[in-house]
Amino acid sequence: MHRFKRWITFLSFSIIFLTIESCEKTNTTNQQAIQNILSFDTVKAWDITTFAAWQNSNPTLFDSSGNQIQILEFAKKVGVNTIRLRILNGTQQFPHATISQLLTLSKQAYQNNIAIWLDFHYSDVWADPGNQTVPKQWEGLTLKNLCDSVESYTYLITNLFVAQGTPPAIVQIGNEISPGMMWPIGKFNGAVAEAKNVTSLFLSGTNGVKRASKESKIMLHLAGNSNTIWWVGNEFLNAGITFDLWGFSYYGNWHGCDTKAFMQTCDNLSRRNSKPFVIAETAYPHTLNWQDQMNNVFGLTSQLCSNYTATEDGQYNWLRNVWFEGSKFSNFRGMGYWEPAWVTDKNGNNTNGSPWENMGLFDFDHKALKGAYFNWK
Repeated sequence: MHRFKRWITFLSFSIIFLTIESCEKTNTTNQQAIQNILSFDTVKAWDITTFAAWQNSNPTLFDSSGNQIQILEFAKKVGVNTIRLRILNGTQQFPHATISQLLTLSKQAYQNNIAIWLDFHYSDVWADPGNQTVPKQWEGLTLKNLCDSVESYTYLITNLFVAQGTPPAIVQIGNEISPGMMWPIGKFNGAVAEAKNVTSLFLSGTNGVKRASKESKIMLHLAGNSNTIWWVGNEFLNAGITFDLWGFSYYGNWHGCDTKAFMQTCDNLSRRNSKPFVIAETAYPHTLNWQDQMNNVFGLTSQLCSNYTATEDGQYNWLRNVWFEGSKFSNFRGMGYWEPAWVTDKNGNNTNGSPWENMGLFDFDHKALKGAYFNWK
């Protein structure tokens, strides 16, 4: 009987030990997987926020042969290693995904060994060079109180991703903030004091990220032609802004079709503070036609760059051009395609249609185009 008790005791301790050892091994494995995702050196990204916003009613997508695909599995197969997700304050409505939808997609991304890149807009609506509207709940705050709110909010949201085991590899503090962020306090028109306000807001966001995820890389995202990004970048650096990655939007229509000159400016800025750069956004039309009743952002021949037609081949060649010219510089760290899967159908209207249907990497039948198979080399 005593022997039986001793055996039971030994077995119980053995089970406990094996369970602890198993948990430790599993945790080590999970941590290693996370480190692998966080350590991608070259960014090969798709921004698929709108696709996340469809939640369970995602449109059906197909590969070029007509076989139905799951977007993240397909993205991984064609070389994508990062998905970019925009975050707005307030109540998100289509085409902006809710935080819950983004968290779900992030879990799926990690399962496919794809990293997360968070894009904080710090606005209840789109933030871009023409629109940096402070969130309604932060209206009228002093600079100090606004900075406190930015830090707290950024920490809260970033920590949600960390807590579920999907820490972001990159966090972008503001979207295309060449004219500043969270106007009017954060508006930048060129004054030194204005640049310092932007820097204070930016660093508050950085503090929030680092409290939640020390290993996440911080990105400064600018938009403009070569002259604009050079001027703004230098003004922000002079004001004391710090970060890990430069991010630049590059659309020929808005930022110039001379890709060589644009990349040279990116590299010049990169060498100013020894931080690498990423082309955070680019895209090009595969057609100037339309399918739904919503006006497209790019729909005119005057918006095209010479030598790049609005065709499947033209779109592919644009991507190859941007990647090739960027790759000439040792500070280049990759590229992101903006909304490759914002597809629509002929019944789409001004509420649920897509202004980007002809810019995606899927055609009007939702089949992958040549650009979706772009070789990231």
